[in-house]
Amino acid sequence: MHAYPSVLAERETLDQVVSGRSIARYGDGEFKLCADGKGIKSQIGHPRLADRLRGILRDSGQCLVGIPNIRSDTPKAEFWGKYMAAGRFLMQGRQYVSAFISRPDSAPWINSEEYWAQLESLWLGQDVTLVRGSTKSLIAEDLVGARSVAEVICPRQHAWGDYSEILARVGRPKRALLCLGPTATVMAVDLCAGGTHAIDLGHVGMFLRKRRRGEPMWVTDDDRVQV
Repeated sequence: MHAYPSVLAERETLDQVVSGRSIARYGDGEFKLCADGKGIKSQIGHPRLADRLRGILRDSGQCLVGIPNIRSDTPKAEFWGKYMAAGRFLMQGRQYVSAFISRPDSAPWINSEEYWAQLESLWLGQDVTLVRGSTKSLIAEDLVGARSVAEVICPRQHAWGDYSEILARVGRPKRALLCLGPTATVMAVDLCAGGTHAIDLGHVGMFLRKRRRGEPMWVTDDDRVQV
């Protein structure tokens, strides 16, 4: 079995994203799809999606690939430790970056003024396209200070079935923020190849709203049922 690698730390990962690098992120759902392709709550299984997710871990062009920073001091070590076996899908010697840039619950050390300022710099004064499914993560109203937001609203579950149509609707914007589960992981790579600065931000909107309300950075039962 291949060892699970160390990854680039969250601060350095976000520095690269802010500087213009695209990022595709993997979490537990994406790793499950890589392992058996049978599907998860938000996405039914599909052989082509599983193939793409496995392939991107080995070759993503110019797009960064973020994976869970399991070897960090994450307070969710017990949860993430179950995914050490995902090392078998990873290319040995490749530099992976941290998927935890959007998860201050898994990486509480990023919950700082500097981190939130860097995150908001991704849309402040910018024309951005937001590709999202549910309201669990970013919505247009969260992007305070953006010059303009073009919102592409997609199915909140099983979006991969409409991938070609969604990609056509997104077009080739200068910057795209993606909050669409495993579909966003693939889309970040494809948009990056077309010249878009594509940023897969997962559930970061949930934590951004908690930050603005002064709430703790953990996921509640109410968060889990949000649509």
